[in-house]
Amino acid sequence: MYEDLYYNIEDSSAYLRRIGMDPAEFKPDKEHLDSLLKHHHQHVPFDNLDVWDKAALPSLGIPDLFDKVVNRRRGGYCFELNGLLEAALRTLGYDCYSVEIKIVRGRDFMPPSRHRGVIVLLDGKKHFCDIGLGFTFFPETTIFNEGYNKFGSKVVCRDGIFEVFLRNEDGSDMRLLWFRDIPADPVEFINPNFCCSQDPASGFRTRLSMVIMTPEGYRENLVCDAPAPAAGAKYSPEFKVTIKDGHKVLSEKTYCGAEALEEVLLKDFGVDYRFE
Repeated sequence: MYEDLYYNIEDSSAYLRRIGMDPAEFKPDKEHLDSLLKHHHQHVPFDNLDVWDKAALPSLGIPDLFDKVVNRRRGGYCFELNGLLEAALRTLGYDCYSVEIKIVRGRDFMPPSRHRGVIVLLDGKKHFCDIGLGFTFFPETTIFNEGYNKFGSKVVCRDGIFEVFLRNEDGSDMRLLWFRDIPADPVEFINPNFCCSQDPASGFRTRLSMVIMTPEGYRENLVCDAPAPAAGAKYSPEFKVTIKDGHKVLSEKTYCGAEALEEVLLKDFGVDYRFE
């Protein structure tokens, strides 16, 4: 029943081409791993369309994820994107595993695990990888206990607890993620995936969010705060598209209507999606 959660991808070359990389030049080292993460952010959007529009339960089976992201050129959210990433990295020659993560940003309590990340063992060090957080990019690996990388993230270990921090503009630390460095079987993400996609109060159900990195390294974000209408109802959603350089807003535009949404999805995010 769950065997397809553990598959490797069958065509790593097609995966690399999907994210704009040359399979003939790929080597399983840190340089190419960092490049893979950056290319993924630039070519595959964070995408909760199916959950928001159809209340769909996303499949975490590797063949289904490969078909969605590579063949149909769609995006996904963390359980999908980082699940496919782990399978792709194994096929490409990396030693890696997933971990269950709590998103603790802005919280004064400990929430349940609702995120998936990937740890890569490389050159005697552990590297944190994440292409599915949505509101934050990790365009290169973050090495455990080596301070901030050039993109302003660091992983700190304290008493067996690992925390991911982002560097604020004033130089202070912002605690973002919390996890134990314990390999998680893919089946462990079945329940949180179900909760995030099927709970009517989940933000993935009530809010559409699309995110992609522009070629310049900026963050382009599409947000629709209105829930999707019932089946058969006419779509007239209002949504906003912003491009940001860090916290600085470079552009902002508001649109309205299903046709406009379909056009922006295709033009800005490379996603061909039709609302019915």
